[in-house]
Amino acid sequence: MFKELAALTNLMKNAPEIKRKMEESKQRLAQTTVEGRSTCGQVTVAVTGKMEVTAVRFAADPQVLGSKNGVEILVQEAMNDGLIRAKKLAANEMSSMAGQLGLPPEMLEKFGGLGG
Repeated sequence: MFKELAALTNLMKNAPEIKRKMEESKQRLAQTTVEGRSTCGQVTVAVTGKMEVTAVRFAADPQVLGSKNGVEILVQEAMNDGLIRAKKLAANEMSSMAGQLGLPPEMLEKFGGLGG
């Protein structure tokens, strides 16, 4: 309990710096892209650290890849992979920022996190 109270005190004391660093992190995440792939590698998607899909690419003409249902599954796989990677990127960014500020990452999540 005392550890959380000390972290909360530190959080409130450093609120302007934390807000500034969070904005910088949000901008970095918006400009950073990860790539998600379907299990067979036929579909790739680009996802920003802000969980925005910016591109969907097919290794071949979608009609060559198979049925409509099959292509939908490939896109779904690639999207899920990309979103998982983007969430890890955002979590690493938050953890790094929390460490720089001497705070546990969950305190930043309570402060608003990087999600938006």
